[in-house]
Amino acid sequence: MTIDTALFSFVDAPSERTGTLILRVWVEDGLRVRILRAIGPHKAPPIAVTSVEDVHTVVQNWLEELLGPGG
Repeated sequence: MTIDTALFSFVDAPSERTGTLILRVWVEDGLRVRILRAIGPHKAPPIAVTSVEDVHTVVQNWLEELLGPGG
């Protein structure tokens, strides 16, 4: 399989601070969310949460870390 890298040129970020946040969400006896986080080359351990409020908290904390002091 060949991948045309030109299709993915939007991934090149102009700043030094880049991050990836992936949410895998499903419903099984309530809400289940697995969150994968990385900032630059540093990957954090996956987090599993079961409420919308916890998802908000994790996303907010990740954004604050990405933006850094004064962000």
